[in-house]
Amino acid sequence: MENMINIGIDLGTTNSAIAKFVKGEINVFNNPTDYGRNTLPSVVGFKKDKIFVGSKAKELLEKDPKSVVGVFKRKMGTSESFKIKSISESKTPIELSAIVLKELKTFLPPGESPQAAIITIPASFDTIQSNATKEAGIQAGFKQVVLLQEPIAASLAYANMKKEKDLTDGQWLVYDFGGGTFDVALIKIKDGEMKVLDHEGDNFLGGSDFDRLIVEKILIPKITERYSFENLEDEMKSASGKYNAKYYILLNSAEKAKIDLSARSSTEIEVTGFQDENNADVDFELTITRSEFNELIKQHTDSTIEMVKKILTRNTLKANDVQFTLMVGGSTFIPFVRQRVEEVLQIPINCEIDPTTAVAIGAAYYAATKPKQLPNDDKPKKGTSISIRAAYQKASKEKEELFSARISGDINGLFYRITREDGGFDTGLKKLTERINEDLPLVENAYNFFKITVYDNQNNIVETDVDMIGINSGFGISGQPLPEDICLEVDDDDLKGETKLLPAFQKNSILPLKRTFTRILNKTVIKGSTEEIIRVNVLEGPQTSLPEANKSIGFMELSGRNIARDVHKGSDIEVTLQMTESRDLTISVYLNMADQEFKQTFNPKERHTPINALKLDIESLSDKLEEEIEEATEKENFEAAKELSCLKKDMENISENAEALTDDDVTDKRYQLEDRKRKLAQAIDNATKDKRTAAAKVDYFDTKEKCQKLLNENGNDYEHKHFNDIVVQESAFLSSTNPIKIQEKTEELHAIVVTILWRTPEFLISIFKDLSQKSTKMNDQTQAKSLIDAGRFAIESQNWDRLSEIDSALINQLPKSAQKEINTKIGF
Repeated sequence: MENMINIGIDLGTTNSAIAKFVKGEINVFNNPTDYGRNTLPSVVGFKKDKIFVGSKAKELLEKDPKSVVGVFKRKMGTSESFKIKSISESKTPIELSAIVLKELKTFLPPGESPQAAIITIPASFDTIQSNATKEAGIQAGFKQVVLLQEPIAASLAYANMKKEKDLTDGQWLVYDFGGGTFDVALIKIKDGEMKVLDHEGDNFLGGSDFDRLIVEKILIPKITERYSFENLEDEMKSASGKYNAKYYILLNSAEKAKIDLSARSSTEIEVTGFQDENNADVDFELTITRSEFNELIKQHTDSTIEMVKKILTRNTLKANDVQFTLMVGGSTFIPFVRQRVEEVLQIPINCEIDPTTAVAIGAAYYAATKPKQLPNDDKPKKGTSISIRAAYQKASKEKEELFSARISGDINGLFYRITREDGGFDTGLKKLTERINEDLPLVENAYNFFKITVYDNQNNIVETDVDMIGINSGFGISGQPLPEDICLEVDDDDLKGETKLLPAFQKNSILPLKRTFTRILNKTVIKGSTEEIIRVNVLEGPQTSLPEANKSIGFMELSGRNIARDVHKGSDIEVTLQMTESRDLTISVYLNMADQEFKQTFNPKERHTPINALKLDIESLSDKLEEEIEEATEKENFEAAKELSCLKKDMENISENAEALTDDDVTDKRYQLEDRKRKLAQAIDNATKDKRTAAAKVDYFDTKEKCQKLLNENGNDYEHKHFNDIVVQESAFLSSTNPIKIQEKTEELHAIVVTILWRTPEFLISIFKDLSQKSTKMNDQTQAKSLIDAGRFAIESQNWDRLSEIDSALINQLPKSAQKEINTKIGF
């Protein structure tokens, strides 16, 4: 099994762990510097030339809080960095995560230095956050990093723990409430195969929010009640604030109190070590009861339950359709969380696995099924003349599993034999051929190890490069689901210059994924020119949303400088999107007319969220909401007006919170607000969908009528068939509440219209005459005169293909505003 990754790491917000798969068993390594503990607090401290990780870093917090950083996973994938006072440097979340990963390597026995690892991420991590996590692994020295979603890891841990009892077919929920993030996933087992059906989550909701609530809702009010302060909370949460250092100390005290309250009905927090603005010493002890704490966290806990309900509703499930809710993550130790989840959902909770190590254990099980793919890994081992490339399922609930292999090298006169480690199976000697296939019988509920040995004709062993064959007669996973829709942003002239989203991969599709789109260019791009640009923008988020509500994860621009020849409006462009299991995105663009392909792989690791820009976006969204309410009211669409009005409270709350942010706010509030802003934009979009659907239907029927007329006059057989195929589907897409589906069919009809028009002599001559009259507005007068002369000759010689090219080139010579005018006039 040495050719498998075998190492699994839970890189947690508050605690991390490392585990290894060893001959069918999982070894969770103990922390060598913290006796009796098998987790590492995800905290990093700096002291001159020394770096402390874990409990040692937390000890440094009281003495030098500005040199200690924790909860940095919440800012993974952002452009923020943390200023470290003792070294006068800044560290990014990626760099800090890499330090934690390096420390986890010290948990391994001496001499072990793994080059590959499975690292877990929240299921709701977007592509940029995922890429940032992978980069942390690379910086920690791993040459291969495979990402695994945390609810999947927890499910693997549970399923393999329970395999001796053989889990029955059915479905359960994984409720993963960690220190910084929350995920819930719906898992199904059928015929021995485990699948993730659906998930919801929040990357900015976890136990660290409970710590913050204790500080902001209990401690700060009590301090300001007893002592003299102005704007204490702002002075604590601002990086340049007078009491910023004390904020981190109070958060640490709050975390200890939170943990204490899981076992006790009350706890004390000592507040001391600084002075108020009248130089009076702040020094008092505050008692917090469990009931106070429960009331404080109730709203956040209920918001996790609402996410669970969303999954149940979306999958039309009732409480009795779900076997149990598997509790994972440190925050599920809190008695109120367990009690509330069971009480509201009426689904039994399952606390059979250790919430703190389950994810690392599941990651190690997964690691045993993933082969190492390291640089120079394909080189044959020294002294081997035979290479064996094997293929088999690494986890199976079948009684037998097919083993296939391709053999290369001189196999003349050689034999092979496959034996099971326990002696219960032996193929006997068989002649070695270029391809071999064997059904390997599996011992149920155990790891089965098989050895393949090659012999010469004198029964001497021949060295090969194949490792032990390991198959788990337990549960594997059918693949990792995509957390969000992936869409291509496209121009849509029918939408008067707006853009729309074209779905590429749907949420919950199993990675890896690949899809190719063939589009028609809506502009001419002249070789060498920088005027016109082909933009390919790939976004992450709901396909039914407006583009601005989603996140860009890959962006390509092609201008005339990139192309070998002119490409004209109406020619084809092929866009291929590929996404790996670890969410690397590759965009390929092929321009048919130029016979050129452009390819780029995107793994962006940070997203910029300037506070001023966020405030402007929120203000703009607020204005849009007011306009939509006003329009719906004027048109007496009271249902939409009511739905939109219900969003005002949330909009006002987001606006107030944004205004309260200081420019150097040290919390992750801005990212929470950005996330809420996007969700609110989607809600506004959903509330106005009826309006856009009605407009899309009007547009469809107008385009259909125009297309029918042109087809009767100049259509060919292929165009008639394409038109009829669209019309046949009318009842399906017109009954949809999604305007995008209607717009897609309108666009197909529009493409037929454009194709016919651009080969129709009357149309081409009409456009040419109109453009000739606008020659004085054109950018290059010499080029324009030459094109007009060539156009006149094309009309005289009735060379309509040439006239089509000239019309496109003349349109491209116009300024942008004039181009829009002519495009509107000719209807494309």
